Amino acid sequence: MFSELIKRHKLSIAFLGDIVVFALSMILVLYVRYGNSREFAIQFSFHLNPFLVVLVLWLIVFYISNLYTYKAFSNILEIAKHVTTALVVSFSITISIFYIFSRFFELTPKANLIALVVAFGILDILWRYIQRKVFIQKKYRSNILMLASSPLTREITEYIDVNPQLGYAIHFSDSNIHTLSLIKTVQKNSISQVVIDGKSLKDNAVTKVLYGILSRQIEITILTDFYESLFRCIPLMEIGEEWFVREITKNKRIYESTKYLIEIILIIVSLPITIPIAILIGISIATSSPGPVIYKQERVGKNNKPFTIYKFRTMKIDAEGPFWTVDDDSRFTPIGKFLQHTHLDEIPQLLNVIKGNISFVGPRPERTKLAKIYEEIPFYEIRHIIKPGITGWAQLNFKASTSIKEAEKKFQFDLYYIKNRSFILDIFILLKTARTLFVKNF
Repeated sequence: MFSELIKRHKLSIAFLGDIVVFALSMILVLYVRYGNSREFAIQFSFHLNPFLVVLVLWLIVFYISNLYTYKAFSNILEIAKHVTTALVVSFSITISIFYIFSRFFELTPKANLIALVVAFGILDILWRYIQRKVFIQKKYRSNILMLASSPLTREITEYIDVNPQLGYAIHFSDSNIHTLSLIKTVQKNSISQVVIDGKSLKDNAVTKVLYGILSRQIEITILTDFYESLFRCIPLMEIGEEWFVREITKNKRIYESTKYLIEIILIIVSLPITIPIAILIGISIATSSPGPVIYKQERVGKNNKPFTIYKFRTMKIDAEGPFWTVDDDSRFTPIGKFLQHTHLDEIPQLLNVIKGNISFVGPRPERTKLAKIYEEIPFYEIRHIIKPGITGWAQLNFKASTSIKEAEKKFQFDLYYIKNRSFILDIFILLKTARTLFVKNF
């Protein structure tokens, strides 16, 4: 019972464990610093509210930093690196907030906060290392029976082999499957989940066998769903029209209209910041190279309708070259390279958001010519059933495309977003985009 609980709730345990570690670190710091029980009780009461604010901020940063994913537990060096980086960012944000809102979050002396960072960092790295040891233990692994002949099984198996912290053990069954052999395999390997591909699922003999083991409370998962849960993208080779009919038909009009309203409000609120920055960028472009400040280009939008996108000009006028930009691209102006690297060239796209051409989050709008080339990718037209975005799930998870093959892989992440789009996912993407820009450029 205990092992099953750990198997199913590993990442939840990691999250709750961080809260416990934070509380222990706080108690340790205050006890060491103030000693006797009376003074400790006074200081604990004094520090409780500001430290609760610190805890919430740190948990948010840890979540954005992917510390509640299995990748964060790959090895001790990765654990230490990711925890340390997240703590540096957390500490910087905390100090800034405490300084700006000092009337509300008084914390004296600040040395207690520094001591908390050190204590929490050491204890949390130790806690996560212990967790990893538990994750890779055989008794805490989920044993999966793979009933699939798809090439995806090899990719899945290789990924699980190099990431033991995922807590999976893959088993394969004979091709000539029948009820008795399957039951023996299930019993022998303590199978808790069966993963089956579409081809095998269409085999009546196989479905009858699976029906026969339902009473054993074994989870049966379609291969595409299991792949999606591992890689956070949709495998094109395993889906057909029926997948889109089943997965992409949900009506999300309330979500879409509310999302647009929120975006307009955010743009209005951000104007005191974006307008001065835009003016400075415009002056810099106008004085550093000949040509217009704003660059206009036709892109493909929702329902395959073209629209004009606005960006600050980053390249020399009449610059010719390949569709895709490359490192050290000579077409960039000096200021343009900086704007493209920091994505400040995309500020004028706020006008596109107001006009309803794009959203903050969605598949990145492609140039009309490129979209025409990409039509050879299976089901690529589905990318245009929702508004494109300034940033998106594919941008966070895959590099900029420089070939049709890469565009196809990136499209699989776009499909994941189209299927799972929600306010929660949008907020996560925006926060991750902010973190990516911060880490990349600073």
